Amino acid sequence: MGSITEAIGKRTELSHDGRDVAITLAVCLFLATLTTGLRFWLSRRRRPLFSMPESMTLASLLLFYSYAVATYLILTIGHGGYPTSQTQSWRLTFTLKCVYYLRLAYGTGLGLVKCSILMALFRSLAASSKAARYAILVIMALCISWSLMATLLSLLNCRPLSYNWNLQRPEDHCINRNAAFMAVSIIDVVTNAAILVLPLPRVIRTKITRPEKLVMASLLVLGLFVVAITAVRTVTIAKTDFSAIYDNGKMIIIWTTVEWTVALMIANSPVLWPLLDWLAPFHSMENAKSPLVDTNMAAGEQFDYIIVGGGTAGCVLASRLKQYNSSLSVLLVEAGPDASNHPLVPDGSKATQLLGSELDWTYETVPQKHLHDRVLSNHAGKALGGSTTINSGGWMRGAKEDYDLWASLVGDSRWSYHGLLPYFRKLEHHFDPFADPEVHGFEGPIKTESVSSTGRRYPLRQLVQEVWNSVGVTFNSNINSGSPYGLVEVVENRDHGMRQMSSSVYPLDVEVMTETLVKRVLVEERDDQKVAIGVVLEDKNESQIIARQEVIISAGAYRTPQLMMLSGIGPAEELRAYGIDVVLDLPDVGRHFADHVAVSQWWQLKHPEKGLTIGSPTFTDPAFFRGNPIDFVALDSVPLDGLRQALVKDDPNSNPDEHPLIASQRVHVETFTVYAAGNAQNPTIATDGTHITTGVSCMLPTSRGSIKLADRDVRSAPRIDPNYCATEADRYVLREGLRKLRKALRDTSAGQEMIESETVEENYEPLGPETDDEALDDLIRRRAATLYHPTGGACMGKVVDGDLRVKGIDGLRVVDASVIPTPLSTHIQACVYALAEQAADIISGVCSV
Repeated sequence: MGSITEAIGKRTELSHDGRDVAITLAVCLFLATLTTGLRFWLSRRRRPLFSMPESMTLASLLLFYSYAVATYLILTIGHGGYPTSQTQSWRLTFTLKCVYYLRLAYGTGLGLVKCSILMALFRSLAASSKAARYAILVIMALCISWSLMATLLSLLNCRPLSYNWNLQRPEDHCINRNAAFMAVSIIDVVTNAAILVLPLPRVIRTKITRPEKLVMASLLVLGLFVVAITAVRTVTIAKTDFSAIYDNGKMIIIWTTVEWTVALMIANSPVLWPLLDWLAPFHSMENAKSPLVDTNMAAGEQFDYIIVGGGTAGCVLASRLKQYNSSLSVLLVEAGPDASNHPLVPDGSKATQLLGSELDWTYETVPQKHLHDRVLSNHAGKALGGSTTINSGGWMRGAKEDYDLWASLVGDSRWSYHGLLPYFRKLEHHFDPFADPEVHGFEGPIKTESVSSTGRRYPLRQLVQEVWNSVGVTFNSNINSGSPYGLVEVVENRDHGMRQMSSSVYPLDVEVMTETLVKRVLVEERDDQKVAIGVVLEDKNESQIIARQEVIISAGAYRTPQLMMLSGIGPAEELRAYGIDVVLDLPDVGRHFADHVAVSQWWQLKHPEKGLTIGSPTFTDPAFFRGNPIDFVALDSVPLDGLRQALVKDDPNSNPDEHPLIASQRVHVETFTVYAAGNAQNPTIATDGTHITTGVSCMLPTSRGSIKLADRDVRSAPRIDPNYCATEADRYVLREGLRKLRKALRDTSAGQEMIESETVEENYEPLGPETDDEALDDLIRRRAATLYHPTGGACMGKVVDGDLRVKGIDGLRVVDASVIPTPLSTHIQACVYALAEQAADIISGVCSV
């Protein structure tokens, strides 16, 4: 350090104190710039790039740069650190002017970075409790007041304008600067300590991995360091002779510089989370012996409503119930964490990287006997916001006929398309302000974007449209009109390409418990009637929380049937097999489960050098990454004669003409074309811009599966058996979809211009015009996989009524995709939102539309 100091001194003629300040400032500038630069580099694909906290941090960094420049001017031109007696008067005046600026920049810049940290904490902690929310707001108000006070004191403490910045002004024209600046510094210490303490209760309650503990410990040490140095600076200020600040202000500048730097580093701490993958993988909470419970939640505490599951539906329901009646007490219990500050969550283009992460339940099916006994991965969101935290954001209402069938099955017109349409409009903030207001909403919380509205102009768009036009699938301008048949442009619930989680877009002004499992629903007998009275938590004490009005299960199509059965509600024989006391024999719990299945193919492009897909070095337009790399989905029906024959094979005693798949126009098959490809094994396909991926999906499956218990432990995943492709009708739909896709890509001029060949596994042949049913069925068995749209298991009409009340138990409802009684030919996210909106009206007794 001595040689460095001497070198700087020789080059700049700095004083000894000046060298210390210069070295400190150089190191601090490097650290602040490095952490801020990393933060913006890691979020470089986000749109918008600058959120409010990031903008405030950047503004603070720019002020820090100007602070550094002013300090160096003091050390060089002003000869800072030399005795006043050896310094020319003009240098003293120049230095004093710079000192005024330093104080102004410090008060403003540190105030900005403190507010930036508090805003990040608000996003992370505000949902957990009112106390946390109010505490953050109070501390933020205190920080803003501190910043204003520091700025005003810096300007006015000695009436600088009256004396033209004259260092020799009379001291009696200054306030007691020791007392004033000590007061500012004490408030600074208090706000620093408060910001440090705010997240500690949440951190203590949360189970985190060792690498995460390392990061949190590092941040805690940095925070304690800031509190310590500001306390030391406060003592220094008390002893400082401000009339001779030119001679003895070194340590105040050093402590101030270090404080500001560490504050910027803490504000940029999200850059540390992506580095955790170098240390250890994230661990699923399934590996924990028991989830951690909010220690502020006392056993026996009571709420009006307890909602089990903070996913898509649960967050909507909690938010609306509280909005409609602010006097209600609502508890939302979620098994996963609050992922709002996870580095990969905000960017919608990072969805695939979240699959298999700590935010994913990573379910697996039982071996699928109609798919070569393959065990398939079925992803589902494990976080506050549910699958809206990890999904790809597709926003499709579906076809009117699907909802009308739902309504007819349960005898309740509220669940028809027109019954749900007001709720689709209510929740939607449609991207086109000139769209039909009878069809779309423009003031809802969910912002939607189409491919075109985001400015994505994919190179293959025109060819893909021509390919489908050539086989009779024509363009339909509105995927969400209730009549989506044809080639429709993809719409996503994104905001400038950024993810919208239900937990973020619906304000949660309720009590929230995260990383907490509910072991069972409490049910008791009252006057010969079974009544749900609360829940038991999966903790070491089996804490009970009481519901004064209702318990609402919103745990999703996989977990809702499991929780009901663990609570003694379900098929009596199965419950007894696991030693579970039967509360209510409800045989249809866990039955009638359905899911969409898709068959993927990979196609080699004829001209990959043109930069057509992800992986190509010239596929770089930032707009391409504002959503999924896809333009259209083709929504089509299949030949009805063949479908009739398939239905008869499945049920020889049925009249196929009366079957819902035949009786009206339906979307039997969806085909999508993704401008990306990659496969790890057989066939091995690199993501290098040479291939595209297509998927053919059976959208109205007649196969039905089940959700059963694996054991009596709520921490275990249920036994998931979608029973994919069990019927001839489903296989027929997939075969016809594959045939039409092959014809479109290989037999049309547009397809031949686009595609060189199909890439298949070793020892298999690409599809051809003469490929028979047996070969197609084999392809289906090899490749079929889920589209992650599970429904059923607690079906309306069988398990719950039209008001979503569990049949036979008062005070218990189910509100999630498990109640949907028939498959919908759509991506179900929009439907679940609308379902929850209507459920909130039904439960609260209001009519909000």
